[in-house]
Amino acid sequence: MSGNAPSPKVLGMSYDEMLERALKSLPEEIRTPSGMEIPKAEIFQEAGRTIITNWKDIITKLNRDERIILRYLEHRLGTVGWIIKGRAVLQGLYKRTRINKLLELFAKEYVICDVCGRPHTILYKEKGQLIKKCEACGAWRVVERI
Repeated sequence: MSGNAPSPKVLGMSYDEMLERALKSLPEEIRTPSGMEIPKAEIFQEAGRTIITNWKDIITKLNRDERIILRYLEHRLGTVGWIIKGRAVLQGLYKRTRINKLLELFAKEYVICDVCGRPHTILYKEKGQLIKKCEACGAWRVVERI
């Protein structure tokens, strides 16, 4: 609180004491700054196909089902894809910069909280809507269906 005025007491505690108590009860990974680094795709092209070799790393960092991310890439690139031996294979030749931009857009829409900017979100369906809910701050919003 600003100034020298004492905080009003609620349940025997001041606002500052309650805030301190609430912050201490948060899990450590939520208390620390986000620092999420959006993974960069490592690709090679072969026989008219683009293969993402670090697919498992991307899935782990984005903390989403690999089928959702693959479906997003397929939709945005207008192609088909599949997962073989921990790699994503996309029909067609695509530049790494384009795939990385799409992964960045995916993270913004489906992973990172719009309110607090943390990646501590979950996706779930409710009444036919896909909802992104932040486990750090509680914010939620309907996201575009994939």
